[in-house]
Amino acid sequence: MADILKRKDLIRACYAPDRQSADQMIAVLGQYGISAVRSGGVKDIYRIGGDVVGEEIMVTPEDLPQAREILQQMTGDDTPAAQPSKSVAKTVISLLAAAALFILLLLIRGLF
Repeated sequence: MADILKRKDLIRACYAPDRQSADQMIAVLGQYGISAVRSGGVKDIYRIGGDVVGEEIMVTPEDLPQAREILQQMTGDDTPAAQPSKSVAKTVISLLAAAALFILLLLIRGLF
């Protein structure tokens, strides 16, 4: 496990909806001899109504095909495993709009 953390070439195998699911997926992959790690992201910093993006399950390029097959069987999902949530774009746009509004308010008050 420590070896995989040092690798820079990890590839996203799939998304998990939350940290608990990510931990379960990593445990299942481990049972098949596949080392995997989770990668959080924006939602680890900002918890706005729960998980924003979910957890990325990262594996080595060599393990990617087998990992995706195992995870698809585990989730029972026939869609490609590495597709992000469609709400990600909406979340990013909402955050950018909020930042723009904040800057506009600062300009109006003369603080910027």
